[in-house]
Amino acid sequence: MASRVLSQLLFRLNRVERYQKKTGQNFNYDNLDFIHHPIPRMPQFEFFQESNIAITKNNRFSYTPAHTHDFIEFNYMYSGSCVQYINDEPIKLRQHQLLVMDRDVVQRIDYAGQKDIIINILLRDTDDFAESAGYLKNSADTVSQFLYNAAKRDSPHNNFILFDLSKNEVATKLLESLAIKGLEDTANRNELLRLIFAALMLELPGTIRRRSVSYTNPANDEFLPILRAISAEYQTVSLSELATRFGYNTNYLGDKIREMTGKSFKELIDRRRLAAAQNLMIRTSCSAAEICDIIGYKNNSSLFRLFKKYLAITPSAYKAKVSHQRLITQPLLPEVRHASRTPQN
Repeated sequence: MASRVLSQLLFRLNRVERYQKKTGQNFNYDNLDFIHHPIPRMPQFEFFQESNIAITKNNRFSYTPAHTHDFIEFNYMYSGSCVQYINDEPIKLRQHQLLVMDRDVVQRIDYAGQKDIIINILLRDTDDFAESAGYLKNSADTVSQFLYNAAKRDSPHNNFILFDLSKNEVATKLLESLAIKGLEDTANRNELLRLIFAALMLELPGTIRRRSVSYTNPANDEFLPILRAISAEYQTVSLSELATRFGYNTNYLGDKIREMTGKSFKELIDRRRLAAAQNLMIRTSCSAAEICDIIGYKNNSSLFRLFKKYLAITPSAYKAKVSHQRLITQPLLPEVRHASRTPQN
């Protein structure tokens, strides 16, 4: 019964999906400024007006450009499949798989078609849910540690875990029940969401398929501002400038960055620039020269090498591939602007 009700809610086209399917264009319904913030941070106020947990459906017939967020996000593949990129690492998400992402990951999603239904479970205050569950802070399992770390502001937040629920019927039913209660306006909705969520967390540890986690190490706390600076200043920052600013030897800092992230300083910068360039190609009409200027390159040849190195495609070929997904520039009708939050007719 739950799946039937949920399918009716999720497969029904909402207004945004109808428009995207008809025009092949992408709505910027949050009015994000991709020129000044090529990798934008998703605003909280759209989702958490009534509760610390929000359930939405990812709009189909579009790409999801690279972005970060100040909340925890669970993506459940209810139907079909998709390719997601977490910090530019591709992850094929299949039916009944669940991906949980920390606050600062850079996420983007390839084009989603008719059958590709993604349920988004958004968590604003994980500490609040830890308290309500009553066990998370004292539990040693990976999921509990993930949520507890995510609730701490002064911690690395580039973690993700992939779960496979295909053989866990209890977890699947709990997640689908959570989605139904989140999408429908029912009595005691918030309390039911908290209870179902807590029960779901108990089922998840045995379903982990893949993880990338790095929790707070007191010895590395002093390096967190450096990693934040790389993320925020990728257009202009250099390793030598960072070393001077924070009082380190350049070679030592480069080694420490690789130790903490698994990537070199140059690769971290390259991947930020790549995500920003892709967003600008999808969401704006900027020329290659303008994109270079925005992401910190002096000439088009650097952009060419970047795309060939990481995507094995030229910038012009990539832009042609996604050109039908450019931003709609005219204002949205009021009833369309927030259609992504819940399925609508």
